[in-house]
Formats: sequence, C-alpha cells, structure tokens
Amino acid sequence: MSDNPGTTWGNTLGRATSPARNTRVISVELSGFRGAPTSLNISFTGNNDAPISTLIFGDNGSGKSSIVDAVEWACQGRVARSSAFRGTARPSLINLATPSRECYVQVQLSSDKLVRRTAHLDDDGAIRVGGDPTPEEFARVPMMLKRADILRFLDTAPAKRGILFLDHVFDDDDHFTPRNYYTADQFAVEEQRHEVKRQMRESAKKLADMLSIHPPPYDANDIEHMISVDVYKGIQESDRYRVTVPKAVQERVDEILTYRARVKQLNKEARRLKIPDEGQGVNRVRTMHNLLGEVGDWLTEAFLSVTQASHVRRIQPTFGRISSISLELNVELSSGSVVTPQQVFSEGYQDLIALLYFLAVARAAGEQGQARVLILDDVLQSVDSSIRVAVMDLIVKDFKEWQLLITVHDRLWRTQVKDIFQRAGTPVGEVEIKRWTFVGGPHVNTVGGETESALWTALSGNDPFAVCGLAGRLLEQMCDRMSWVIPVSVKRKRGDAYTLADTWSGTLKELKRTSCATGVASVDRWIHLRNLAGAHYNEWAEGLSWDEAETFGYSVLDLYSRLRCRNCHQWVAKVAAYSYVCRCTATRIDPA
Repeated sequence: MSDNPGTTWGNTLGRATSPARNTRVISVELSGFRGAPTSLNISFTGNNDAPISTLIFGDNGSGKSSIVDAVEWACQGRVARSSAFRGTARPSLINLATPSRECYVQVQLSSDKLVRRTAHLDDDGAIRVGGDPTPEEFARVPMMLKRADILRFLDTAPAKRGILFLDHVFDDDDHFTPRNYYTADQFAVEEQRHEVKRQMRESAKKLADMLSIHPPPYDANDIEHMISVDVYKGIQESDRYRVTVPKAVQERVDEILTYRARVKQLNKEARRLKIPDEGQGVNRVRTMHNLLGEVGDWLTEAFLSVTQASHVRRIQPTFGRISSISLELNVELSSGSVVTPQQVFSEGYQDLIALLYFLAVARAAGEQGQARVLILDDVLQSVDSSIRVAVMDLIVKDFKEWQLLITVHDRLWRTQVKDIFQRAGTPVGEVEIKRWTFVGGPHVNTVGGETESALWTALSGNDPFAVCGLAGRLLEQMCDRMSWVIPVSVKRKRGDAYTLADTWSGTLKELKRTSCATGVASVDRWIHLRNLAGAHYNEWAEGLSWDEAETFGYSVLDLYSRLRCRNCHQWVAKVAAYSYVCRCTATRIDPA
C-alpha cells in the first residue's frame, strides 16, 4: 500500500489488472489459530486441482468459522471486519489450548503467491502480529460476510452505518479509517448531531404530509422555508403569534424548532471540539462511491427477483447526505412514496436488503478488478426460509465466475445449496467437519470421493464386513443425491433425516427404466448385505463369503461411476424422462 496520504482507493483499483480479479484461494493451512489448536490444511480445489467454490459443513461450534477466518486473516489481515464495534468480543487469534502461545495461517493463491501471517503472545500478554503484507488483489474487497454483519446493519443509525461499512472495506494500514478520523468525544457529538438532524427531518416529513407537500423538504433551510411560507404564510417570526394554526400542526412546528435549537447547541460544541471539516476521509468515501458506481440498479433488480414485490419501485443507497460518512438505504414504492426499509418491511426482508447491499458492493468491487472471492459465513440463516432458496439461486447465478466459500450447519440446507450449484452447472466442493474437540480442534473430511476410495481399498483386502459397510455408505450417498435429482417420493419424517430404506426403492424404480437397469438390478440383488453385514450385528452374517461381499462392492462402484462423472466430478442431472447427463456431458444415462 502507498504511504502517500493522497492515495485513494480509486488509484489502488486503477492499478488492478485482469489477472488480479481472477485470483482464487487454492488452500489454507492453520495452526494454533482460533478453534484449531493443532495443524489443519484445507483444500478448495476440484478437478485438475483447480480452485472451486466450496461448502464447509459442520455443527455450530465445530470450527467452520475458524477456517474462513483464517482465509480472511491471510488475505486481508483482519478477523471479523467489523471489529471496531466488537469491543471485548473481538475474536482471539491464538487458541487457548496451544502450548506454544503462537499461531500461523498461510494461504496458497492461484497466482502462485503464498501469503503467511503469524501471531504470538508476549510475556506481558500482548499479541504481536507479523507476516506478509496484504496482497494488493485483496486489499479492498469486502471478502467476508458474517451473519452478525447482516443482522446489525439496518439497526445501526445511518451515521454509524457508514462507519460500519467503511470498516468493512478499509484495512488497518489506511491513513483514513473511522477509528482515527474522530476522537471518542468528537464522535459522540457527531453521533448526537446526526441523530437530532434525523429526528428533525422525520418531524418535517410528518408536517409536510399534514400540509400535502411532496416531496418533503430535507435541508434545514428548506424545512425553515416550509414553516415560514406554508404554515405562517410569510409573516415575520415576531408576528406569528397573531396567526391561528391547527393544534396538531403547531405541535409539529414546535417539535421541529426544538430539534433546530438542539442542533445549534451541538454545532457550537462541535466547533469547541474542533471536529474536522470535510477533507481527506470524505474524499475517500466519495471516491469509493463513484468507483463502485450505481449499485442501486443491481440491488433493486436482485430484491425484486427474489421477493416479486410489485409495490417496490427501487431501493436506493445514498452516501454522505446527512453526514460526511453516512449511509442511507431508502425504498421508493410504486405510489411514489420514499420510506426506510424499517417502515415497510418485515425483519426478514430488512435482513435480505442488508445482505443484497453487501453483495452489490462486493460485485461492483469485483467488476473493478479485485479478486472475485467471497466468503458467506452462515449469512443465509438470517434470511426467511421462504425465500432462502431464491436468494442462494441468485447468488450462484450472479456470482458464477466467483469463488464462493460458504459455511452451513443445517444438513437439509446443505443439500439444497449443492443442488442449486449443480442446476447452475457450477462445480462445488465440500468440506465436512465431523466433530470438534478442545485438544484436537476440528476433524475434517473433504467430501466427495473418500468413501469410493475407501471402498476400493477395502476390496483389495479380505474383510467382507468392511466392504459391505463402505458399499452401503456409498450407496446411501448416491440415493440421497438421486432423491433430489429424480425426485424420489418419500414419506415425511421428523427432521427429514432419510435413510437408504427411504430412498432406494424410488431410485431403483426410476433407474430400472434407463440404461442403468442391469447395474441397479445387480445392486438390488445384494443390497441385503448392507444390513446383514455392513450395518447391524446378527449371527447369520458370520457365514458371509468374500465372493458375496466383493460382488456387492463392485456393483455399487459400477453404479457410482454411472451416476457421478469422473471427468467433471458432478452428479448427473435429469434432462428428460429417464434421461440424465452430467455437466460436461461425458457421462450420460439414456432411457432403456
């Protein structure tokens, strides 16, 4: 980063090149970091070791966020980008179970760059951080969105909301951040001043409604003009007591005048504290706004495509109108009225607008040459379940050229997200955290071919019980996938936790009418071995022969090869009655 105080984000982005925006994260290695007391290495690659989008699945508290926090810390030098508002809740870098009192994180990028960061505890308890500088292609991208950011965004006052957004974008080494633009006393006065101004404008809007004035005045001078001309008909202030004004109107006028007097007091206090005028920081905000362009178009289009809200005409974000670093979001209704999201939308829709706004900014930054990598840390859980699938469908389609790292904790939602990626023809990998322990941290599996590989290994041995157990697991994975693709009709169960017994019959019925008929018939002939020897103990299983287990294992592997392409590593999808094809079309299933 440049040490020139006049350098703006516009200059930085202007230097970004096309290869920078194509930079992706190949892997992350972490040790002693956050919820990982030991070493952990996670790959975000798919076919031909190319970086792809990845789902990170695990229960709450299992270490999902530690993995994506490690990526953020390596790429941007931050953990939880809204840390200015976290106080003592700011996340700790070093795991308490690490005897060495130190941690490191390193990320391998597709540009062949290896970024490493370290931290250690001094004897006095202070954390000392070192490592590589922030890669330029990640220096300004808001790459991490956490659920807490979404929930807090619209509930924050417009003046502080701008600070929240800036803290989400600018790094610690910037010459301008909200934390050093104001002192604590200056910020307290500024916050009060902007809140009183907001209340005055709200009262002015109500007065304008009483007087049938549209649009309502916004500037203090315009508000005074409305009171002078439309209420008192141009009479001098000293003679206004002679005019009879309706009680409700007079009460609103008195309220506005009270707010105006309070603003004058705060202006005097601001001059005493020497609160800085518009300058370097404001110019940075304006440069950022101009650079990002008009995100309102995409924000509006995205909101309408998800909600189908015909009463909404536009959602408009505005920087710097009520203060130098303010951020407002207003909704223009089809009637022409302009309101805040809180005035017309449920909490779920307000959360949706906040999420889409962050996505709009990230998307605009990516179009300007920044690395197109975005982390969504459980953010969809704050969106109404009725529109969650539509939101994820929008993200996968509009961020098709991006690398998305998404954490999820709900098994059904995980399956739905995988299905959305597949329908969009976008490859997606999976990382599953099986469990977490205080000493060992997360225990991770890269989901996909590990069961198949384990089955091949078992078939080279002489343990029929291991073969039947792994073949049963792989078959259950196939049926779970096909139950969404076909789809298979099953009876609802508590928690929708379906097993092989629920999904196999429907899968068998469908595939018997395709070119897979022989393969599924062979599996069905030996499927009893899954329960006989691979799932439950019984004395009859002691007589199981190796030939029987081997035949079952190879039959399952043969069916697996027909349902999941070895070229693109994607499951086949239904394209017509009894006809399926994978994303690259190398694997096909035709009608019988």
